[in-house]
Amino acid sequence: MVMWNILKPRTLLLCMTNMFCTRHEGTDSTVFLPHSHNISEWISRRVSLLDEGIYTCYVGTAIQVITNKVVLKVGVFLTPVMKYEKRNTNSFLICSVLSVYPRPIITWKMDNTPISENNMEETGSLDSFSINSPLNITGSNSSYECTIENSLLKQTWTGRWTMKDGLHKMQSEHVSLSCQPVNDYFSPNQDFKVTWSRMKSGTFSILAYYLSSSQNTIINESRFSWNKELINQSDFSMNLMDLNLSDSGEYLCNISSDEYTLLTIHTVHVEPSQETASHNKGLWILVPSVILAAFLLIWTVKRCRAQPEARRSRHPADGAQQERYCVPPGEHCPSAPDNGEENVPLSGKV
Repeated sequence: MVMWNILKPRTLLLCMTNMFCTRHEGTDSTVFLPHSHNISEWISRRVSLLDEGIYTCYVGTAIQVITNKVVLKVGVFLTPVMKYEKRNTNSFLICSVLSVYPRPIITWKMDNTPISENNMEETGSLDSFSINSPLNITGSNSSYECTIENSLLKQTWTGRWTMKDGLHKMQSEHVSLSCQPVNDYFSPNQDFKVTWSRMKSGTFSILAYYLSSSQNTIINESRFSWNKELINQSDFSMNLMDLNLSDSGEYLCNISSDEYTLLTIHTVHVEPSQETASHNKGLWILVPSVILAAFLLIWTVKRCRAQPEARRSRHPADGAQQERYCVPPGEHCPSAPDNGEENVPLSGKV
């Protein structure tokens, strides 16, 4: 008879010589397989953190009894991610893991030099931890690296962020943006995903993505193009054709697998073409000229209407007999004849 005694939690597992095992006080989610040959084994699938503990195995025969203890430890390590965010005028990197156990070791480096970051956000439960580690980007010309290590499972994940030099392009031109993996992390035999995105108003919109497992390429922007020959050489650089002014902004290339995330940022500035600039310059000259001419016309009309009113207020008796005409800008309105000449009576004979 083979007997497994689980000390934490206390559970008894009996395995008879007919290879069938029975577990008492066990969980329904655990499956046990029989031993083979002369070695007694207990194998559990779908293990949870509650299955941690010390297991004691008793092997009894007619000749002797053998006792052996096994310590079972359970770890959790869902694939971490690295995210790039902009908040107002500041840029941040966030390394996060949704579920991990035990508490991981997180380290940051800037240009391969370790830096301290104490703003870790942690939420825990009985099963695992959820951890976010944000970092404010203080040097856009520097490279940043985040490492998350699960010491129990001996698994390490790395996130790396790099910003390329800004590019200035004219409207209607095209731009080529590079994206190549780092040999220290990249393995072409491992499944990975490549995503190109463009940031607008603080959020990223996906332009295209590539899945290595299926060799599928999905393109959401008609002006976006990938070179298949370069992709076969693990070069995921892209082209964006027929640029317009709204294409100015940040472009993010994300290469991700279960073991790493590689982020590459490009900043593109699209400037008006010479034709567009000349057209806009003409509008800047024409529009103020039209406004000025309209203002002078309105001012002249108001001035001509105001003069008769002022004259009638000075000579009420003559105001009704005066007829005024507005004249074009630059000329003066005609003056009324002198009252002395208008009222001289006719005398004598002609």
